Amino acid sequence: MNRTYPKILLLTFISIFSFSCDEKDDPTPTPSPYPDLSTFTERFLAEAKARGLNLNASAVDVAYVDEIKFADGSIYCGYGWTAHPDTGKRTVYISKSSPCAWSTLSDLKREQFFFHEIGHAFLNRTHDNAALCDGSPITLMNSQVHALDYYDGESEKKKYYLDELFDRSVGDDKCIESAQNWSANPTFVKHQTGVGSWIFYDAKGTMTGSRSPADALVIASVTGKTSTETGYWRTELEVQNIPVGATVTLRTKVSSAGLTGPGVAVGLRGYEFQIQNTGAVITESFVSSTEANPVSGVLEQQTIEISFLNVTRKTVRLIPFAVMMPGTQGEAIFEDFEIIVEV
Repeated sequence: MNRTYPKILLLTFISIFSFSCDEKDDPTPTPSPYPDLSTFTERFLAEAKARGLNLNASAVDVAYVDEIKFADGSIYCGYGWTAHPDTGKRTVYISKSSPCAWSTLSDLKREQFFFHEIGHAFLNRTHDNAALCDGSPITLMNSQVHALDYYDGESEKKKYYLDELFDRSVGDDKCIESAQNWSANPTFVKHQTGVGSWIFYDAKGTMTGSRSPADALVIASVTGKTSTETGYWRTELEVQNIPVGATVTLRTKVSSAGLTGPGVAVGLRGYEFQIQNTGAVITESFVSSTEANPVSGVLEQQTIEISFLNVTRKTVRLIPFAVMMPGTQGEAIFEDFEIIVEV
């Protein structure tokens, strides 16, 4: 027994030593396949606070789901709602489905993907596939977020992408590849009959509106009725990456056999998202209109236009209007109704 004891002791020592070396030399442990998503929410709030924003995401529902599939058959690996169709709450879902491979992503890649989805849900950000002049995406909100690498740990790139996530105007001083050659084709949008979602307001039944086959917007008074409100055509346009400093002009040509009363005008409103404590809300950022100087009488393709320089990357929506003023009688035809961008 005395002879075997030292051998047993030596073997025990060697085993302990070997185990300790294995522990010490073990590489960084593989991240948990499904870590608590609140970890990423807390990081999001910390990044906001570092930028002077004191946010409260306690009302945001964040959860893993087995699959994110919509009625049209489209499948997503993550989804952010500003208002979930069932609950009405800001919601972020992360899919556990195997093709999405969340369980195999690095912690940093998960962070970028989660920040993208909560960017939709909390910041009301939409997809923006614009690129910087070096070819890299301008924002984490690129629709191909899962396939892109934005930053590797703490870096100037990370600072830029997270600065931009909370404030789109950060990209204003960057070199951005234009979505189109504005010099060759300055048209941002032009009305075409049957194209786009246009809405008509009939001033409580005192006016009628039509979109003529000739790509015109038409407003007419109802015989025997005098309006006490403005009648108008309008549409909503999502805006991304109009060059900063460009002149943006709303222009149309108006014809009429004869208008009596104040007459007709055009208008344009711009909107941006303002980040509040419990999430972003859309607010009006500027209004421009010719309503103070409407045109009336007999009109033969008379040009009406307004120009402005207020559009930046913070501008997310433009709403153009074709307007008939209260008390106006007759019919007006708005032709070549367009918004152009001059750089």
